[in-house]
Amino acid sequence: MNLSTIPLIINGEEISTSNLYPVYSHKHSQDKICDFSYLSDYEKQIPEICDHAEKGFEEWSSIPFNEKRNILKKALELLVTKRDELVESHKVIGGPEWFSQFNVEGAVGQLEEYISQLSQPDGVVPKSNHCELALAYRQPIGTVLSISPWNAPVILGMRSIVGPLAAGCSIIVKSSDKSPHTAYLLVRCFLDAGVPKNALQLVHLKPEDNPKAVELFLGNRAVKKVHFTGSTSTGRAIATVAARNLKPYMLELGGKNYSIVEEDADLDKASQNILWSAWCHMGQICMSTDKTYVHESVYDKFLTMIKGTAESIMKDPDYNLSQRDEGYARSIRKLVSEAISKGAKIEFGSETKFSDSGENVPVTPLILTNVTSDMLLDSVETFGPVLSIYKYNDASSLVEKLNNDQSCLKTAIWSKNTVKALRIAKKIQCGGIHINSSTVHDEPTIAHGGIRESGQGRLNSSWGIEEFSYVKTITIDE
Repeated sequence: MNLSTIPLIINGEEISTSNLYPVYSHKHSQDKICDFSYLSDYEKQIPEICDHAEKGFEEWSSIPFNEKRNILKKALELLVTKRDELVESHKVIGGPEWFSQFNVEGAVGQLEEYISQLSQPDGVVPKSNHCELALAYRQPIGTVLSISPWNAPVILGMRSIVGPLAAGCSIIVKSSDKSPHTAYLLVRCFLDAGVPKNALQLVHLKPEDNPKAVELFLGNRAVKKVHFTGSTSTGRAIATVAARNLKPYMLELGGKNYSIVEEDADLDKASQNILWSAWCHMGQICMSTDKTYVHESVYDKFLTMIKGTAESIMKDPDYNLSQRDEGYARSIRKLVSEAISKGAKIEFGSETKFSDSGENVPVTPLILTNVTSDMLLDSVETFGPVLSIYKYNDASSLVEKLNNDQSCLKTAIWSKNTVKALRIAKKIQCGGIHINSSTVHDEPTIAHGGIRESGQGRLNSSWGIEEFSYVKTITIDE
């Protein structure tokens, strides 16, 4: 870590103040990583920040696309030079080595894809019976408030910045109090590459100031949209404020992600992939597999195989990492303890790790069965390494059940009959469905997002540019 204090970046100026908030490591101890300077008088400062952003929008949106592309290419060069520092900024807050590396690779891929989109047409020429020429022309929406979380800070931070920038918007980045250094590094790359100083700003807030400050941002006339990635509960609160101010929102939220194991599935491949999808990064990924439905004809065999897989992969030290902080661990323990008290059965893992007295103890990865709808674990996202396995006997009935759930980000279907799996996929109401692969699937060229309580809107590539644009109709007559 090159900085002991992470500054604000407002109108191009790095601001370090005496108002500092500490950031601690993921080891549930008092090991401090750094401090960050936060907005101390945010009621006064937010209007000024928004005024800067409005001027930044006018400047950035007016720059020709080839100049924008050159600036983003320079940002890509700088991003690559900061690779090691970005990896370390993730590892120090609890990211395993492989996921920290993946985050940086994903961020590089995001930026490369958006650069390739900058030369695409801005609209179409629709047919008209009443004018000589009609244009449907895409325009940037304006200033965007972007809020991304700590769990995948490089790739999610990059996506919160580069999509709006590629669309032509100015951005106010509100960092996570758990990963401010990563946000700083990303913003610095773009500013050093030539993005106008007032078109991209970085603010930090004390956690308790977030709700009121976000209200003030969304109530300001300069802010035209909010982009939030995080929990469903926080997303709902932000959407409520945005709606009250008639501001659109892009939400990428969590929920419960599913895997369906058909009777003709490759059980060995499915069991290994599903367990990795549930436990990788200790379940701290919005796309992590939470629930697996296994056809009754192969249920016993699958359960035996996945327990054997669990024995093997637990040798990997990544599965002994802690949750990001004790608050997350405590929440997981409560959900699991309540389920066990109502009859859920632990098939793999240790129940003793889930006592309320288990402070500072890593949450052990778990496999559970006998989870029922009256248990909170059945519907509430754990954001931890907890996999629940269910039995089903009819795919049509299962699809109907899933379509009545509120969580709809990712589903995986396992079957050797891919045409049949495709028919099932078309019927499931979900943001992304992956046949014979992981629910943890996101890449720069594929649309990403959920529906219902798992979010609204789509990110990545052309979809990410459209998300921060609106269509203006222009007609021409003599």
